[in-house]
Amino acid sequence: MCVIASLPKGKTITNKTLDQMWKRNPDGGGISWIENGKVQVFKTMKLKAFKTKFKEVTKMYGDSDILVHMRIATHGSICIENNHPFHVDPQTVFAHNGIMPNEFHPPAKSDLSDTRHFNNVFLQHMKPVALDDIAFTEMLGDLIGFNKLVFLSANKKLKKDSYIINENQGVWKDGVWYSNDHHLPNRTPTRRVATYTSGFSRYSQDEFHFNEADACIPNMTIEDYEDPFFDVSTGEPVTYSDFVAGEIPEELLDNGSLEDIIWTMSAELGYQYPDLGMIMDDYALKFDEKTMSFKCQQCNKKVDAELERSCTSKCDGANLQFIR
Repeated sequence: MCVIASLPKGKTITNKTLDQMWKRNPDGGGISWIENGKVQVFKTMKLKAFKTKFKEVTKMYGDSDILVHMRIATHGSICIENNHPFHVDPQTVFAHNGIMPNEFHPPAKSDLSDTRHFNNVFLQHMKPVALDDIAFTEMLGDLIGFNKLVFLSANKKLKKDSYIINENQGVWKDGVWYSNDHHLPNRTPTRRVATYTSGFSRYSQDEFHFNEADACIPNMTIEDYEDPFFDVSTGEPVTYSDFVAGEIPEELLDNGSLEDIIWTMSAELGYQYPDLGMIMDDYALKFDEKTMSFKCQQCNKKVDAELERSCTSKCDGANLQFIR
């Protein structure tokens, strides 16, 4: 869910791209920068205020790294308190993209987002200087699995301003790192080919487009739309062929049984995804043409139409078990 942009010093994002990012992630935004040796945070629920502040920050403080986040709510209320970035300590903030493993979900009926809960129970107990320890950052990446974190720090003991956890799960464009590319208008879903190191998911730059789903329409029912596939950013129905484009071979588009499986997946998730690729990203799925089924990208175990997994206990995908 959401999108992070990590801007190295001297880089910026166009107004058009900011509009596209917000359109996909309209539940609030935040900017963090370093001013006079101190990390600063600005949060807003309004795009106009966000763009005005972003222009000011890049102009006045663009000689240091800048952190941008736009949110689509998954856990917790839509409110400015749940907007990223969050403080780890007075000198360090972070932003998150993804859905945290079950172990880090907030208690039932909590108003906290999973990100704030993870900060409370884990990040605030670490020493930020650990970000320079590659063993720690690799452990952190493995711990959060199919998630991404970006830290921005004014701590003078650290070697860098910015630290990206699971960097290879995002994409660099025009010198800026984005945690996903769903906002790009010409984004073409690609088949995902995963490679693994020490049992954890790793992707090559050329193969990788692992993004989190970035949309949510609560309480949607099939009666609301004649077609269960639609673009949540516009509310307009889309054809089945458009919904599965890039993921299902054209020669299988007329397979009714397969369409039923995909329809059921969409229904289980409240019709909240604009395309199948985002479901596959969010739940780490791959399509097996031979068995006409979906499987876990890592352990290759089957995932059924209701997103029930049979992953091994050591598989990162076990943390992505769909919770009803």
